[in-house]
Amino acid sequence: MYRMLIVDDEKLLLDGLHELFQENEGHRLELYKASSGLEALRAMSEKRIDILLSDIKMPKMSGLELGDRVKQSWPECRLIFLTGFDEFDYVHHAIKNGAENYILKSEGDEAIVEAVRKTIAELEEQQRMDMLIKQAREIQRQQAGHHRALFISDLLEGLQPKEELTAHTLEGLGIRLAIDRSLIMAVARMDLAATSIRLPEKELLFTALHSVCVRFLSTYVDYADVIYNREYYVLLIQARDNAFQTQERLITFLQGSIETIQQTAEKSTGHTFSFALTDKFIEWGDTSKQFTILKAFLSRCYDAKQIIITDRNLPFMAKQDEEEVRGFIEVFHKRANALETYIESGRKDEVQSILSELSSYAEWEAIDEMRYMEMYCAVALRLLTAANKFGLDRDSAVAPHIAKLLQPAIFHSRKESIATLEHLVNLFDHYHAAQSSKMRGDVLGKIIYYIETHLDGDLSITNLAEQVYLNPDYLSRMFKQSKGITISDYIAALKIQRAKEMLSEPQRLVQDIAKALGFTSAGYFSRFFKKETGQTPQEFRTA
Repeated sequence: MYRMLIVDDEKLLLDGLHELFQENEGHRLELYKASSGLEALRAMSEKRIDILLSDIKMPKMSGLELGDRVKQSWPECRLIFLTGFDEFDYVHHAIKNGAENYILKSEGDEAIVEAVRKTIAELEEQQRMDMLIKQAREIQRQQAGHHRALFISDLLEGLQPKEELTAHTLEGLGIRLAIDRSLIMAVARMDLAATSIRLPEKELLFTALHSVCVRFLSTYVDYADVIYNREYYVLLIQARDNAFQTQERLITFLQGSIETIQQTAEKSTGHTFSFALTDKFIEWGDTSKQFTILKAFLSRCYDAKQIIITDRNLPFMAKQDEEEVRGFIEVFHKRANALETYIESGRKDEVQSILSELSSYAEWEAIDEMRYMEMYCAVALRLLTAANKFGLDRDSAVAPHIAKLLQPAIFHSRKESIATLEHLVNLFDHYHAAQSSKMRGDVLGKIIYYIETHLDGDLSITNLAEQVYLNPDYLSRMFKQSKGITISDYIAALKIQRAKEMLSEPQRLVQDIAKALGFTSAGYFSRFFKKETGQTPQEFRTA
């Protein structure tokens, strides 16, 4: 809905214009009125106004002066002027200062309404064009980066098909790396103090880290990077044009550069980052395995700040010894601890990420049956807790699946046990959807009750939205989707229904009925009733 402010110093005319537009365009306009230029400016300082409909000749501040002030402070506001004088100077000043229309009061109500309708159509068209241009620019900007990020993320997760690891693919994505040359991988994480940061802000901080890396690395090396799951910043690095004669020199350069990057990022963002990187080149096909190793390095030092870890200062498990495997399991336990929160808040992607991680461990030879059982139960117990909290243990359709959770012996394979976990997570999704639907029903029930009991009061979309603490546009969409009718049409239909009931009582006066239904005058009520039914109130009574 658009907001229109009507300004006129004559109360009779001001109320008449307000009723005119409430009757003709009330479904598209949220109407406000002011009796002077100064009052109008105060109103506009408190809320966005899309259309200003103002008389020109007013005391203290004319409509033209008001229009000048409005265009200076709110250039997007559309101006329509009314006057009883057909003088060139008025017209010239109004058009010169951006008025959309200039109407003589003698032209009548239809001309005034038509001018506003034309302005609404222009606003709608401008809104469509602005949205299309904005979307096109955003798509153009994001498309290349989005596909690069998907490619690198799939590579890190081991999901990238080998046949797509070609020079042609890299070139098409704008990745300036050679597929026939090995890589250095670096992985950064935000240190412990940053774990409470909301995800959008975390992504912004990683973007800032990316900018710092561009500054210190782009002159000397080629690299591709990605913000992975808003938890890690990953770099795949190659020396540019043999700029470093040996592998050791490149590693030394990267370690020195990363120290500078850490210091600069801390000064820029107020947060610290730790890095893990390989101390030797890796092949493209080993990126997923190496990513897992570097994440484990960082997790093992989860409480350290601004560190740089390599294979040299924390030798990894070429032998897959017990201590290092235990480290992976401990990391998984930390992730599983968040499951209950993720499930309760409906964060399906995070839950699925943990199940995917369990699935990848299930295929790892170093994870024997007892170790797998420990990791499986860490997930199963938290799903059981969530199911009990939701009361799903009493749901006959869900209870059999819950009963299986803590009986891993009945599964024929690890894959089957994970499928049971995934099925239960899908049932949680259905539960959240049902709860959301119930919430919408409760909101609409409250709105409908409020409308029915306040037909003589303020039923603007803004006031209705305040009753249920929602955004007005969101409430409008929710109501239309659920009821198949706009709120304005619903209110109009309800007022007509109540009006007919009251008109059936001969002792009720028309002006009393108008007041009971929130109309400012009997005349306005009569016009509204005839528009909706084809009869005046009196004709309806005598029919």
